[in-house]
Amino acid sequence: MIPQEEIIWSERAGMKDFYVNPILWFKTLFTLGIYLLYSYLVRIYDRYTLTNERLIKESGILSKSRDEIELFRIKDTKVKSNFFQRLVGYGDIEVISTDVTDIFLMENIPDAMAKREKIRALSNYSREAKGIRTIVNE
Repeated sequence: MIPQEEIIWSERAGMKDFYVNPILWFKTLFTLGIYLLYSYLVRIYDRYTLTNERLIKESGILSKSRDEIELFRIKDTKVKSNFFQRLVGYGDIEVISTDVTDIFLMENIPDAMAKREKIRALSNYSREAKGIRTIVNE
């Protein structure tokens, strides 16, 4: 019997950093609002989904792309937050894996540290469940 894949969380990139980042507002004013519209469309059509088996990124407005990483392939995760992202509780999560995808970047994620910890815990659990051991070559 094949176990059922469950969605742990699904998230779109957030716009909250626009509230506090004056650089983004200057870009918006300089482009007569086009930058805000572009950012909104890009972020609303980017979706990140974590299941108990995979991490999935779907993106695109006119043409769609989907990239996914099996959780047992994840080697490392990082969270980066600039000053303005920290003010509103956002961050970028960088996932490094043994997959063909070198770096899997999830941008402007609310509560990024907690989501990173969930990814880390599930990837460790997935490796243990599949009996996969990591060999470190130093």
